[in-house]
Amino acid sequence: MFHHRTSARRAGIAVVALSVLGVTACDDDDREDIGNAIDTLADEAGEAIDEATRDAAELAVRNFATQQGEEQFTNADQPLDDAGLSCDATITDGVEGVDVTCTGMTQDGGAAELTGTTSEIPGASITELEGTFTGTVDGEVVFDTESLGG
Repeated sequence: MFHHRTSARRAGIAVVALSVLGVTACDDDDREDIGNAIDTLADEAGEAIDEATRDAAELAVRNFATQQGEEQFTNADQPLDDAGLSCDATITDGVEGVDVTCTGMTQDGGAAELTGTTSEIPGASITELEGTFTGTVDGEVVFDTESLGG
């Protein structure tokens, strides 16, 4: 995350500096070159901010799914071992949702997996994450739910 903020800050400073140069440039070609450089830097700053936002959303969903997914397995009489769940979250194409995949082991040694998708903005609710989620143990469905937590 630090890298994204640093890149965005540098790009912002460069945009301001190049804007000043653009005002004082000697001829039209120089102004056009500086204008193109400003556009490029502004695009790069926007991309860095977008990437940081995506990373934050994925982190929020992953952390929420880890905690609430473990509770779902317990509620389905399939408590997990001390290692709990290990989750990954990936924003889908077009930022339409976040795919979640979690794996772990039950206390009885079964392979637990939680999969699902949410289109909810992480943080919209501090108690639940809406979407479609399925929990399996050794490939057998132990729960289907439209929310984690709540």
